[in-house]
Amino acid sequence: MKREIPKELEAKLKKNMTRLVYVVIAIVLLISIDILLVAKLNVGPFLAIRTKVYKDGGTKEYYGLGYKVIKYHQTIGRRDTQIGFWNMSYSDKATEISMLDLALELRNYPTKNYKKFYNQFLQIEGTISKIDKKKKQITLHYSDDDGAYALNVVCTLVDEKLDMDDFQKDEYVTVVGTFKEFNNKEKTMKVGLSNSFVVEA
Repeated sequence: MKREIPKELEAKLKKNMTRLVYVVIAIVLLISIDILLVAKLNVGPFLAIRTKVYKDGGTKEYYGLGYKVIKYHQTIGRRDTQIGFWNMSYSDKATEISMLDLALELRNYPTKNYKKFYNQFLQIEGTISKIDKKKKQITLHYSDDDGAYALNVVCTLVDEKLDMDDFQKDEYVTVVGTFKEFNNKEKTMKVGLSNSFVVEA
């Protein structure tokens, strides 16, 4: 004969299960907000524990419930933030791409490749077409013969000791920085690299 659970116990179990579900939903919501704040506003993380500080200028590593955050702050190099699973590893390697390849990928498949490159640490070589001393920006320009794949890469430099007078128009340089902006509404596409360094001139 099947034994019935007393109604009082059943009501208590239901009440406890409901509380547990609310707690789980609250935790998931808080973690999601924490990840969004880090990803979109570069604030936090608030719910992750800092486990390591690298001797590269101050890169910090954090572990949260199911996620990991690496806030890069290299002396010369990465200054971006990466979010992933616990198996995500520290990497100071920039993805090397030519101005031509970047122009081809962004012109032919803009949405797909914007998502691919967004927040990625890139290394690009090119010729300086414009220098903005006030904003500490240099613009690298590429264009094919008919201008179908024209591209400007605006690099916002962060080196505090940098003297903008050291750069000359038409100088060929190698820049590392984090891909943050893309505009393909004009004939000449525009990419914005933030936290950039000139690593070779």
